[in-house]
Amino acid sequence: MSNKEIADRYAEGVVTGKIVACEFVRLACQRYIDDLNKELYYYNETEVDAVINFINLLNLTEQEKPKKFLLEDWQTFIIANIYGLYRKDTEKRKYLYGYIEMARKNGKSELATALALYHLLTDTDAQVVLSANSREQIKNVDFKKVKQFAVQLDKKQKYLKQYYNSIKYGNNELLVTAADSSRLDGLNASFALIDELHEAPDNKLYSVLKSSMGSRSMPLFITITTSGFDTSSFCYQLREYCVNILNGVAVDEQQFAIVFTLDKDDDFQNPDVWVKANPNLQISVSPTFLASEVNKAAQFESEKNAVLVKHFNVWTKHNSIDVWIDDKYIINAMKENLSMDDKRFKDLECWVGVDLSTVSDISAVSFIIPLDDKYYIWNKYYLPEDSANSSVNQHTYREAAALGYLTLTDGNVIDYDYILKDLIIVNEKHPIIQLLYDRYNATQFIIKCSEQGINTLPFSQTAGNMNKPLKFMEMLFKSEVIQIEKNPLTKWMINNVIIKQNNLGNYSINREDKSKKIDGVASMANAFGGMLQSGRDAFNIW
Repeated sequence: MSNKEIADRYAEGVVTGKIVACEFVRLACQRYIDDLNKELYYYNETEVDAVINFINLLNLTEQEKPKKFLLEDWQTFIIANIYGLYRKDTEKRKYLYGYIEMARKNGKSELATALALYHLLTDTDAQVVLSANSREQIKNVDFKKVKQFAVQLDKKQKYLKQYYNSIKYGNNELLVTAADSSRLDGLNASFALIDELHEAPDNKLYSVLKSSMGSRSMPLFITITTSGFDTSSFCYQLREYCVNILNGVAVDEQQFAIVFTLDKDDDFQNPDVWVKANPNLQISVSPTFLASEVNKAAQFESEKNAVLVKHFNVWTKHNSIDVWIDDKYIINAMKENLSMDDKRFKDLECWVGVDLSTVSDISAVSFIIPLDDKYYIWNKYYLPEDSANSSVNQHTYREAAALGYLTLTDGNVIDYDYILKDLIIVNEKHPIIQLLYDRYNATQFIIKCSEQGINTLPFSQTAGNMNKPLKFMEMLFKSEVIQIEKNPLTKWMINNVIIKQNNLGNYSINREDKSKKIDGVASMANAFGGMLQSGRDAFNIW
């Protein structure tokens, strides 16, 4: 079986469910399958075979007995993506950047360092840079592995000459550096590797390495990491960007991404899901060891988050916050081509919730029509053009706008007239029962709505008020009686929500940081809140 056939088999197995994998891996596999069918790309089997044949020359030494470095199917899949997909118009690799995230002890460092050595030997005028946040990590882990591999190929160091922090092969050089190193200046990397990016306090190292590749025609920048505890870190931001790419919220054809982790609804104590975060389970990761760690976490709550981070690649905090809606329910609720103009909804009334932003942020409007024991929802989003260009979410916003999911208003201040215009259009076809709004920043807008004959009612977003609609929405998702017009911004926002409970058990809506927008959830909650307050909760579901 060829290497391409192995990669294809893995991708098909994941997508069809024959191979147990998390949603992010499934999306990565589907992306690969889709790319193979695009006219823009072709598959370079020669390059993939060259990389894999090189790796097969190496031995894994950190075993009871050294053994051949024979790639598992998931590893072959990664190589097939990074080295196999080429653009027809440029004759260059599709991917310049790779983000690989999984639990510890799954062989990601061995794979990445083998690739580093490959580039040292094959790139023209190569400068291969191995980097990490700490000197200990890069010297004692990654550089150590590269040196071991190099000795296997050239025991006498006739061609691969090893030095304290570098290896030279003719004019080519592999060097190691850390975030605090003076060697960061003047780099001209052809291949760069950052290991354990989650430990980095900022984006300095990443940015320096990325910019160092500017003069290269076909560089490659690989980031490998496990999860961490800091969801405000640069690594987590990069991870979220990659997740958005996989989900179709953002488009970046140069960024490969694969994340091996548990799905949100998975019980980490269930051995059947362990392979989702540990693709090398029963190979380099012992189920017996994992069982011991899980047992420890079950007995000692203080150990739980550490086990989730290290062994199941789940980003968390020492003080965890409950996740609201499982991703499978969100995906199930999203419906293509759900239109308010469908004859099913002709002349039906609707509930509306608005979440008005400050002058330079996202505003959201939600339209809800109850029909036949279901709730149908359409969300619209608005953002000043200047804000979209300057935001940390600019990739997400620009792509959403290009696809029609986000309305950009002129300038740097939100123009509420865009929202009012859409409300008037909807009100003519689907009379608005009530428009629910938070009083903050809404006075002038609400006056204009009232002048247009739209019935408005304030809805304060306090914990006491938000508790009932948030729990109601949660129940609707889990009961699968909610259908939402498919919009990647809506999915993104629902995923960004974290729920906190006060001592009375009341829900309040929260997020990790300001970049994680949740405006669409707030506007939906406002609409449902008005519906529940009116006693028209429809069909006695509540």
